Amino acid sequence: MIKTYILGTGYLSNNLKNKIFNSKIYDSEDFKKNLKEINKNNKKFNLIINTFYSSRKLNNIQSYKNFIKKSILDLAEFLDKISPKKINKIIYTSSASVYASVNSKININDRNNRYIYSSLKLSAETLLKNYCNKRKINLNICRLFNLYGAEDGFSIITKLKSLQTKNKQKLIIFNSGESIRDFIHVADVIKIYKKLLHINESEIYDIGTGKGLKIIEIINKLKISKDKIVFDKRKNFEIDQSIANNLSLKKKLNLYTFNKIEDFFNIKKNLNYFQTKSENFIENKLLGSIIYGCGYSGKKLANQILALDNNSISYFVDDDKRKIGKYFFGTKVISFKELKEIAKNVNLRNIIVAIPSLKERKKILLIKKLLPLCNSISTLPEKSFYKEKKIEVEDIQKISLEEIFNRNFSTTNKVSVSGFKNKNILVTGGAGSIGFEICKQLLDANPKKIIVLDHSEFNIYRLNEKLKSNKINLILGDIKNELLIKKILDKYKIEFIFHAAAYKHVKFLEENILSAVENNIFGTLNILKAIKNKKINLTFISTDKAVKPKNILGMTKKVGEILSQYLSREKEYLGCRISIVRFGNVIGSDGSALQLFVNQIRQDVPISITDMKMKRYFMSIQEASRLVVQTAQIKSNGKIFVLNMGKQMRIIDIIKKLFEVYKRPNQILRFKVIGNKFNEKISEKLFYKNKNFKTKFPKILSAKDPLPNKKSFFEFINKINHYLLLQEEKKLSLCLRNFFK
Repeated sequence: MIKTYILGTGYLSNNLKNKIFNSKIYDSEDFKKNLKEINKNNKKFNLIINTFYSSRKLNNIQSYKNFIKKSILDLAEFLDKISPKKINKIIYTSSASVYASVNSKININDRNNRYIYSSLKLSAETLLKNYCNKRKINLNICRLFNLYGAEDGFSIITKLKSLQTKNKQKLIIFNSGESIRDFIHVADVIKIYKKLLHINESEIYDIGTGKGLKIIEIINKLKISKDKIVFDKRKNFEIDQSIANNLSLKKKLNLYTFNKIEDFFNIKKNLNYFQTKSENFIENKLLGSIIYGCGYSGKKLANQILALDNNSISYFVDDDKRKIGKYFFGTKVISFKELKEIAKNVNLRNIIVAIPSLKERKKILLIKKLLPLCNSISTLPEKSFYKEKKIEVEDIQKISLEEIFNRNFSTTNKVSVSGFKNKNILVTGGAGSIGFEICKQLLDANPKKIIVLDHSEFNIYRLNEKLKSNKINLILGDIKNELLIKKILDKYKIEFIFHAAAYKHVKFLEENILSAVENNIFGTLNILKAIKNKKINLTFISTDKAVKPKNILGMTKKVGEILSQYLSREKEYLGCRISIVRFGNVIGSDGSALQLFVNQIRQDVPISITDMKMKRYFMSIQEASRLVVQTAQIKSNGKIFVLNMGKQMRIIDIIKKLFEVYKRPNQILRFKVIGNKFNEKISEKLFYKNKNFKTKFPKILSAKDPLPNKKSFFEFINKINHYLLLQEEKKLSLCLRNFFK
């Protein structure tokens, strides 16, 4: 069996010596003394290099010469004197500190000498790569995250454990303990190193669990007395989140379970872990964006962007071999193959696809090809967009999930929105996904004013940044404020209302019934009361979950539908036109389950699914919004309109499609069935008893739902209002569920 020499006599080395058969441990000086004897031996050996300047002394470097010697000069001396023909494999213990270690600033805060430490670790890695590549020696660089174990004496974990006892020593915590760290037990590191010794290939690995914890959470969970902790309030150099990206390591070694921090501390309840969200990079990001397409549009776009910042474009990418290698505006044109190689080592900031002439199908194929290389893909609109205007930086738009699904979405020409010309329009929830898109499309009609009412300050800000128009007025307010609604209608002489404001997340509404009822039912009632005795066209946006509802979202929206139908028949509403538009899920909406699936795929965790048989209707935001706007122009009062959404799609098929786009090399799709916790249906319906009627628009149908007894219904409304005022959540829930039995 091949002998293994372990350089370094620290905690990890001693533990490796005890577990690796036929191994011998040396400190730096002893190894140099024994090199002649080792070189004389005809047998090959493995080398595990753990030598470096002690991290315990790092905060107080007394001699730079000694620091450099221990960190890299001793290693260089070993390599000069050792016979390379005798080395079977080298494992070098590096550190996770090398990530984000490259910094171009001069006045850098390196109070604890972290930058100089990590930079020399990186130098040692480079030295070994140079040495091993030239001599064809297998090298594993192991970037070790936060090691801990029994009696290690240096890790934050063992220091916290000691504070559970009567230890009077105080522990200094930086950055309020908010930093997220990946802690790996020494036993797991030994297991990994033992397996790596038998793999004949060179690779760099993150050595960690792939999950992170906040230091402050451990402190709170252990209930450590505050007088034993000192929070250093000075801003210290620390990466906010440091978690191993160990996917390739786990698969190669078939290693998926690690020792738990909870077991080390004898904690019964699980701690709150953070999953890794991205690759770890030595340099945070490529400085500039990449423009894919070095044609007329790409050059025009680059010229504008570079005028703002000389470093804002890093490369052009083009498929034309005649352009590759050339420079435009001082920026090189590279091939897609070269881009793939760059992406292996650098975090790409953004790729802009600047080929407006690209047909939809080819554009989607290109986007799918680029997504594994970069999280952020932007595009220019199609060629028809530029008939009367020049290419502008503002035209760049993020790709949407519907582009990935490649559905044949319907289009609606500008004539269909002509009914809104010079009209005053109110859009409630206008800064949300659907509301935003409705506003965008209404602008094409050249309205007098669009009043956007939304209770989210962030969404209002976001809309203001994206839709800059003097025809839009933004109001930060709430549909639950009846007086505010009335003032808006009077002040702006509103003629059309698109009522998109609603709480719509199934899980949260099941857990917050009072808020769901107050907003979705009584907020809608406020809108209806406000239009009494006025000539206003109101479009109430509903959901397929309102058909034979099972959960709070569906129930509250169905009540809104019934209120709209009954009040539309009252004499005070004869001047109004009230319509209800019902449709299913929209792809890419805020908080969409699809985005959750994408995040889980990126994190390589099992995909959470309620039931493997679950189906849903899907439509793009653009398509749904166009049809809602069309519906508002159909003359009706109290009618329910249903968007033709085609066939339902199996959620599992959607996940598989997303996985094909976003998966990493060798990634395996895994599912976690969580069960039906929130009264969700396996499949939705758009109609009661499948009764539907055609309208003048092929994609818009009308429905005729059974209505409850009017007297009973309004008694029910009074009852839920009573429970709401008393904040009786259980009684309110029971009342709702009994009504829809």
